[in-house]
Order: sequence, then C-alpha cells, then structure tokens
Amino acid sequence: MAPTSGFLLSSLYAQRGIVFAFLGATFFAFNSLVVNVITKRISPTIIIFARLFAYLSPVAFIRWDYSDRYRPCDVLLIVFVGLSGLGVLASAVIAFSMPQIESTSAIVFSRPVICVILGKLLLDESIRISDAVLVFLNFVGVVLISEPSFLFGGDSVGYEGGIVGLLVAVSCALFGASQFIASRKLVQRDTYDPALLLLTTGIIGMAALPVIMLVDLGNLQYLKTATDWGLLALSVVVCGFAVACTYLALHSEKASVVSLIATSEVVMSYSLQVFLTEDPVGWSSIAGACLIMISPLKYAVSGILREEPLHPEE
Repeated sequence: MAPTSGFLLSSLYAQRGIVFAFLGATFFAFNSLVVNVITKRISPTIIIFARLFAYLSPVAFIRWDYSDRYRPCDVLLIVFVGLSGLGVLASAVIAFSMPQIESTSAIVFSRPVICVILGKLLLDESIRISDAVLVFLNFVGVVLISEPSFLFGGDSVGYEGGIVGLLVAVSCALFGASQFIASRKLVQRDTYDPALLLLTTGIIGMAALPVIMLVDLGNLQYLKTATDWGLLALSVVVCGFAVACTYLALHSEKASVVSLIATSEVVMSYSLQVFLTEDPVGWSSIAGACLIMISPLKYAVSGILREEPLHPEE
C-alpha cells in the first residue's frame, strides 16, 4: 500500500505543472461564465480595477531572498510580464463582454500556436512533431466548438464595433503568449517569482487605470445591488486562483504545454453553458472537445509513465 501511495504522490508531484495548468483552466472557465454575466450589470473598468487591487495582495509571499539575483534584464522581463498581464486582463474582460463570443474564443485560444513559434525563436525550446500535431488538433478543436462566424457564416461578423473587437481579441492572444514566454525566460534565469509578477501587474495596472477609466467614462455602470457586489467578489476570487495556478504551472512546464492545456477552458466553458442553458449539443462540438482534451491527457499519461517532469528545467 505504501509503495503505491508513494508512486502516486511522486507522479503527482512530477506532473505538478500539468495539474496547475488544468486547475487554472478550470478556474478560468468559471471566470468566463461569471464575466459574461457580470458585464451585463457592471462596467468592465470596475471589474478590472477590482482584480488589479486583488493582485496587490501577494506582497506577503514575495521571495525577498531573490533580490540579489535580479539584473537589469530580469527587471525588464518582470515589468514586461506585468504589462502583458495587464493587457491580458483588460483585453479579455472587454473581448468576452462582447456579443457572439464564439468568434472571440477562436482567436484568443490561438495562443498555443503563438507560444510554440515564440518559444522556439526566443527560448530555443524544442518543437517535436507530436507537439506540432497537438497544437494543430487543439486549434481545430477550438474552431469546431466555437464555430466562429467568420468561418461558419452568420448574421454578423461576431464583433460589436467590428474591427475594434477583432483587434481586442488578437491583442489578448498576443499578450497571453508574450506573458507565458517572458515568464519562462525568468524561469531559465532562475529569477521567477509568481507573487512578484502578480504584484507588478497590479502596480502597473493601477498606474494605467486612469487612462482606462477615461476611455469608458461615459458608459460606467456602478455597483447597485448586493448581487452586483457578490458577483464582483466571486469574479475576483476565481480569476485570482486561475492566474496563480497558471503562474505556478509555468514554473515547471514549457509555455506551449501550459497554453495547450489551458485551452481545455473552452471545453469546460461550453459544458457549463450547455448545463445551465440546456443548449443542444452538436456533433462538431463533441468532436472539438475530444480534440482539445487530447493534449492534457497525453501529457499527463506520458508524465506518469516516465515518473519524472515532462520538461525538466535545464
């Protein structure tokens, strides 16, 4: 019994990156659902402010003993991760608050493709044929589930404001990939501290908040009821757990791997939508879900069989 328990614990620890990435995707799925509801009642600017304020809380968990390791390049990378994190937060809240979010999902979750390319160019991460195939299957799965109007047709282009919505979705994908790649670079340099990255994002976001508020000043919808406050608090907590799990996953797994597993958020979001709204389930959605879930299953099973981290740090 003891050897079996030891094997399971060692396998789980070896695959902590996969576990954290999947937990992050789960929290992000619930977050997407909450955001889609809350943005009908509260302005995106207020949601962004609340989340940025929560990002200031990890100050107690910062690894102050790392301070003597930081070089100017590390400081620039930390600031870049903070800027990218703010970009992801703002663009995601805005993008998923727009109508027909299926087109947005297809673009935002093209992130694994960007991560694979940037990982090879900037981090010299290996690209195996199996990884390339998984990225392709993953993207096809997202398209089959989301059925974006620009590919499957529809009554509109799928974006409120047309080109603006398109740019917001593309920006979200680029910011997300940049955040992952810069985080992995910090891991390589042995200066990676998730708590510091969250704090940096919060500080940069608070500094930029007046500009964001000016853009949305004429359309601000304030908190009016206890339900609004409750939904906002739930959104902040869920998003906080999601971001924290993703940063922890990036500590032990490649950006492309974490990005692939994070796409399982699409499957869970769609499942929640079907469960809550009783929407009919099409065969294309089932096929898409199966394609997306191949990645986390493949990496998890491979890791258990090897009994060691899939991508040990160099």
